[in-house]
Amino acid sequence: MTVHVLCTTVNPYSCISCKETEWSEAGSTSCNQRLVEYMPFSKGGAVVIILGALSFVGLTAAISVLFVQNYKSPVVKSAGGPMCFLILACLSLSSLSVFFHFDKPTLASCVLRYFPFLLFFTICIACFLVRSFQIVYVFKIATKYPILLNWWMRYHGQWLVIIVIFVVQASLLISGYYSAPPKTANISLPESKTITLCCDQNVQAMSGSLILFSALSCICFIFSYMQKDLPKNYNEAKSITFCLLLLVIIWIMYTTMYLLYHTYYTSALSALAVLSSLYSFLFWYFLPKCYIIIFQPQKNTQQYFLSLIQNYTETFSQ
Repeated sequence: MTVHVLCTTVNPYSCISCKETEWSEAGSTSCNQRLVEYMPFSKGGAVVIILGALSFVGLTAAISVLFVQNYKSPVVKSAGGPMCFLILACLSLSSLSVFFHFDKPTLASCVLRYFPFLLFFTICIACFLVRSFQIVYVFKIATKYPILLNWWMRYHGQWLVIIVIFVVQASLLISGYYSAPPKTANISLPESKTITLCCDQNVQAMSGSLILFSALSCICFIFSYMQKDLPKNYNEAKSITFCLLLLVIIWIMYTTMYLLYHTYYTSALSALAVLSSLYSFLFWYFLPKCYIIIFQPQKNTQQYFLSLIQNYTETFSQ
């Protein structure tokens, strides 16, 4: 980003230009060195966000242990079974992006600010998409197109879709960052006494991965909406829909703040946006299932789930 250059008055008829790393007050005859600032790890806001990221990893580990202990229970199976562990692992790996938003920016840290988040969080969205499609298909489409279910089961369609999405997103991110890598930049205002070190992200280089991420989120939203009348314990539409809406709101707020107030705290706000996105899915998708497992075990039985399915079938057939 271009830094405005100031002049110092030597005499009434001539000026000399200050360097980019210097500033001068109006009418001054000397240049002063600007202070270089960035968000260090020791800053209060950074400490809180980092502790939040570490707590997030701890929560995902605790939920994983709880799901392993109740692996064969209906709640864990309805939540995705083995896919739950992939989602939790990807959420934890996505949180790595938070730690690269602080300290003096470098080329590596600028790349890793969003690379893990976009890559692994896309896999999470893909898992929710596949899970939503499976539930909608079993309850609403299977009787019309049974051959699709046979193909899906024979070739492990859910894992095939997730692998393809992972490869495509990884290719888009690697090619985008290779063709137009982010750069470290200095930001200062006229007469400002400070220079803010930041990362200049190339949005065009990330456009392909962002489009893929947005498309998957939209399709996932459609499938989750189609689940609104399914049995209660199979109905994950509300939680997934709410998570996606929170995701949109969080990033609209961050983008607005970034465009209007590109300041010293921008990197902390970006890290907070990443962390908030991860917490929204952990809280609204996994914690309700943990609550049932721990505090409502009577709802975590095969008989309870079968009764819900039977009630739904009778209602749907009428």
